[in-house]
Amino acid sequence: MDDGAAALDQWFRAETAATTPGPTRAPQDTIDTASGLTGAHCLELFDSQATSRHLDLAARRLGREGRGYYSIGSSGHEGNAAVAAALRVTDPALLHYRSGAFFVERARRVPGLDPIRDVLLGVTAAAADPISGGRHKVFGSKPAHIIPQTSTIASHLPRAVGLAFALDRATQLHLRTEWPADAVVVCSFGDASANHSTAAGAINTAIHTAHQGVPMPILFVCEDNGLGISVPTPRTWIEQAYGTRPGLKYFDADGTDLPAALSAAAAAADHVRAQRTPAFLRLRTVRLLGHAGSDVESAYRRAADIAADLRRDPVTATARLLVTAGVATADEVIRRYDEIGARVAEEAEKVGLKAKLSSAAEVTAPLAPARPALVRTDALRTTPLAHSLADSAAAHPNLSAPPASPSAAPTDPSAARALVWPPHPMVRLP
Repeated sequence: MDDGAAALDQWFRAETAATTPGPTRAPQDTIDTASGLTGAHCLELFDSQATSRHLDLAARRLGREGRGYYSIGSSGHEGNAAVAAALRVTDPALLHYRSGAFFVERARRVPGLDPIRDVLLGVTAAAADPISGGRHKVFGSKPAHIIPQTSTIASHLPRAVGLAFALDRATQLHLRTEWPADAVVVCSFGDASANHSTAAGAINTAIHTAHQGVPMPILFVCEDNGLGISVPTPRTWIEQAYGTRPGLKYFDADGTDLPAALSAAAAAADHVRAQRTPAFLRLRTVRLLGHAGSDVESAYRRAADIAADLRRDPVTATARLLVTAGVATADEVIRRYDEIGARVAEEAEKVGLKAKLSSAAEVTAPLAPARPALVRTDALRTTPLAHSLADSAAAHPNLSAPPASPSAAPTDPSAARALVWPPHPMVRLP
């Protein structure tokens, strides 16, 4: 481990070991009345948080070894696992690049998914990566309803607003979508992204649309760590900018306090689902290990401020909660943490051997087959959509373009299937 990672790991171990245990409780017992969090659920969320943490540590290690190519991590933001827990798997999510624990927690609830493998395939730029095919590390999964996008700040907010508009619009038009009629869209981003014109425009559009009585079921989640790379965000800025806007229900929670984060996220999600209007959740987090693996934050941050953030580590906070609530002993929590670390390290070794894209042609090859003639036919149609794209293609086989060259195709058949994200999420009911 590098010095920062080693210090974070040592802090977790020392603080957990030093925690005074509470009376033993059964896993099904409630340990927080406000959120309804049980011991068993807390253990599951801790696993998601610890998995995200170990993925960060593995990404940094792989980078130092020349086998990894992405080291922007989620350490300090692991409270976003509570947001995933407060939502349904079928609620479409467009995620911030620090929403690693959200991704792990959501994927954990979908049979057959392996978030550890999927994230590491992206970190190592493996051609078998089920989302980008070895081009970029992003959080995405069709079975988990996590819609992928790049790390470009705030670029996904307009897309999220458009999807939120489309959900209820589809119901009104008797269109079938991949999501339930009462689904909500969740969109997470950082405090610096909240200042971007793209974010401001998207949030304003959501409020403006809802003001006109048009359903807009979207939950904006600002993961506020107080830093935009090296530029501090004023502590009160997010609340001042978004806390009192008419038409935007505002929620605030300490993202390092798992029960508090879960309680606020559940209230925000319930509000959006019931009212079909936008809400804004500010999740106060910390940024641990710098902006990325190459960042030397000691060059622009005071040592006292870095140390203060370390003391608020959310993974350590959840470990303490498990021990003080009597759900597990300190040794059991640390052993659980180490077992997850071993699993991540083992998988990192495996994916590090996976083939990479080896030519410009492979990099620029489309992730899904191009069918321009089919798109044109659909755009000019005057009759209802076919039952599905597959039906359309079967009815018009000459409209399908030739597939990409074999050299550009993913070597893993399962990856090839996952790469085809449907360009038409809505089809008309028969």
